[in-house]
Amino acid sequence: MADQIEEIKRKLDIVDVVSSYVPLTKSGKNYKALCPFHSEKTPSFMVSPTLQIFKCFGCSEGGDALSFYSAIEGVSFGEALKEMAKRAGVKLVSRKQSPEERQKEKFYEINRLASDFFHHLLTKHDVGKPALGFLKKRGLSKDSIEEFNLGYAPRSWDSLGRFIVKKGYTVTDLLQSGLASRKDQGRGYYDFFRGRAMFPLRSSTGRVIGFSGRALGDEQPKYINTTETPVFEKRRLLYNFDLAKREIKKKKTAILVEGELDAIALYEKGLKNVTATKGTALSSEQITTLSRFANNLLLCFDRDAAGLEATKKGIFIAQSAGLEVRAILLPEGKDPDEAIREDEDGFKDLVEKAPPIFDFYLESALSRFDPLTPLGKKKIAGEILPVVKSLANEVEKAGYLSRLAKELDIDEKVLWKQLEKEEAIEGERVFASSVKETSKSSKLPRKEAYLFAMLFSVPPSRIKSTIRKIALEDIKDLKLLALLEALKGYLKDIKRFRLENFSGKLDGDLRRVFEELVLIPLPQTDVEEEFAKALAAVKKGRFIRERKELLVQVRKAEKAEKPAQVKKLQRQIQELSRKIDGKD
Repeated sequence: MADQIEEIKRKLDIVDVVSSYVPLTKSGKNYKALCPFHSEKTPSFMVSPTLQIFKCFGCSEGGDALSFYSAIEGVSFGEALKEMAKRAGVKLVSRKQSPEERQKEKFYEINRLASDFFHHLLTKHDVGKPALGFLKKRGLSKDSIEEFNLGYAPRSWDSLGRFIVKKGYTVTDLLQSGLASRKDQGRGYYDFFRGRAMFPLRSSTGRVIGFSGRALGDEQPKYINTTETPVFEKRRLLYNFDLAKREIKKKKTAILVEGELDAIALYEKGLKNVTATKGTALSSEQITTLSRFANNLLLCFDRDAAGLEATKKGIFIAQSAGLEVRAILLPEGKDPDEAIREDEDGFKDLVEKAPPIFDFYLESALSRFDPLTPLGKKKIAGEILPVVKSLANEVEKAGYLSRLAKELDIDEKVLWKQLEKEEAIEGERVFASSVKETSKSSKLPRKEAYLFAMLFSVPPSRIKSTIRKIALEDIKDLKLLALLEALKGYLKDIKRFRLENFSGKLDGDLRRVFEELVLIPLPQTDVEEEFAKALAAVKKGRFIRERKELLVQVRKAEKAEKPAQVKKLQRQIQELSRKIDGKD
């Protein structure tokens, strides 16, 4: 299996894999980009085509093509291996899975069987006819029912459970998968979903990880979802993302709705870049996923109080992730699926002309409160001022406050005074670990690390002559010193230096240090000239250290009353001082 993993890595090009998610820009021998794993304004994400590795110097995410795919898609190593093997054209032999991987595979398979079971009952069995009629009445086409593998969970207490157990799984497996619940007395079980239209919930790679069951009548709650399992976390799920992500990436825009029926309706009508949250709550994990594929986010929630509040919170989560956010104000009392089915062209026009966030909230408030009455002015200001307060840009704040003053016919100074009393909307902090954008890497000394980065940037034919300029005494850091010794020894036995060959000669810890150095972003300048500057800075550091040591020795010699030794040491200090000042 190890040989196959290496074969997959050899046949993959990390630049191709990464650039299918992130636009890369050439940077010397490497490529750079804004990191897809944390929010940043200056690129610190580097890719080396020579070593076939990546690293972000902002959040320290790094690795090879397999680990990149695993992180970007949120899948296990085993799943990443399977997908990358397909891309590389390598047929995998069986590999030993970890206990965690085996458990997850078991849940994936149970969910797949349950999905097929529910779909069969909906489309092929008389028991599913009422549910099929319900879905068609909601406007769903036969093609959509097939594409989304919709189903029906019968009202019987254990029909799914008996089906799964017959397939060789245990009741414990059934309970842990979230598809069954224990009876109150603790003996036996019953199916968790009964008498509901079933919507399979899929991972970003299309595997069934859970279900959402919708009541066919007035039963409450209207929707119930699979309880959290090792393969399903509600906070991370985006319904239809597996089908929508390609179009989202292509258009750089994601349309976000709050329910499965909304997503399917928009998808049917050609808006393929639509995905849905599970209910109105919008989590930082969902925004993190979307921000890897989109620059723009169109929020399309209901106009009821819950929908508006969810939109408001979602805005500030999304903006903190660097997304440009707009929002669609739906017709009064309409869900997205109702709105697009009643007036497809009108809905698509709303999508195209979706207003900036401030316009969205102002229009919403003006439609619900009278701006001519004192009470209406108060309510409108009460909704809009927290939104303005939450904006980071002061120019933007001033512009929006000026506009609000005109709409309400109020002195702008009054609004500024009231704004001071308001509290900003608190959205979840996205990418909280990366706010300072500080590196959590191996913390190599900056000047010495830069010198090595320049060293590995010189043409291979000149690296032997260049490395002779670096003395072992110049380097203080033990890791870099070990790397320098390894490189000097390696160069004695070879004719032509290759980064990838040298990397293969290093052990794990030293290789990681080497890879970090190779990926350090460098300026577009003359390499040898920049190396000379870096070497001078490192040598100056060495001379300063040596001078400090000599000063300590002078004090000891003075205490010991050894004037000859003191004079000798002072001459050495003067010589070092001239070197430090650049006079020697």
